[in-house]
Amino acid sequence: MTKKPARLTSSFMELLTPALQAKIEAAATLMRYADGSLIHSRGDDRPGLSIVKSGAVTAGIYGPNGTFVIASVLGTGQTFGQLTLFAGLPRTHDMTASGPTEILQLRPSAFFQLFETEPEIARALLTSTLKRSYLLMELLDAQRRLPLTERTAKVLLLMMKTSGADRHFKARQSDLAFALGISRVSLGKALGNLKGLGLIEIGYGQISLTNPENMEHWVTENCDIALFT
Repeated sequence: MTKKPARLTSSFMELLTPALQAKIEAAATLMRYADGSLIHSRGDDRPGLSIVKSGAVTAGIYGPNGTFVIASVLGTGQTFGQLTLFAGLPRTHDMTASGPTEILQLRPSAFFQLFETEPEIARALLTSTLKRSYLLMELLDAQRRLPLTERTAKVLLLMMKTSGADRHFKARQSDLAFALGISRVSLGKALGNLKGLGLIEIGYGQISLTNPENMEHWVTENCDIALFT
C-alpha cells in the first residue's frame, strides 16, 4: 500500500483545537489593514507573534529602487514573527497586506504564557514552521534547477498553497518576475506556455488556475516530486 504524502500546507491555527484557538484570539490584539498596508518592516526588532486571521500577507523585500521582491504569500492561520520570539532576531522581510487583512498580534508576555501552559502550541508551531521550511527548500530547488516554465508553475502553485488560495493568485507580473529572478518578458513567455497548456488564465493583477488538480498533476509529473495532497 502506497503511503499518502503528508499535507504540506497546514497552518498553525488549523493544527489547534477550537478551544485553544479561542484562547489565542482572546489573548491577542486584532489589527486591521487595508490592501497594500505595511504590517512590519524588514529590520524591525519588536518581538511578537503575528497570525493571519483573514485575508493574506505578502512577504518580500523592497529594493533601493522601490521594487518589491516577493518571497512568499501567507494565508489564513499562518504565522510570522517566530524569529523575534525565540532567537531575538529582527524581522527578515517587509510584510504587507494583500487585500483587506486582519492580523492577531500576540505580545511576548501573552504568547509565552500560553506557550508554557499549552504543549499543543509548541507542536503546532514546530509543525507549521518545518513545513514552511520544506516549501522554502522546494522554492530554492525550483529556482536553481528547473527550466523556466516548470519553475514558474511550481512557484505559482507553492505560493497559492501557502496563501490558502485554491485557484486565484493575486500578483502583478512584474512582482512575480522579480520573485523568480527573471525579466518581465521571460515571465510572459512562461505564463504563455502554461496558458497554452490550459493550466492557467491571466487576468488583471491576478493569475488563475483553470483546474487546480490538473496543475498539481502537471507539476508533479514535470518537477520530479509529488508535493501536494
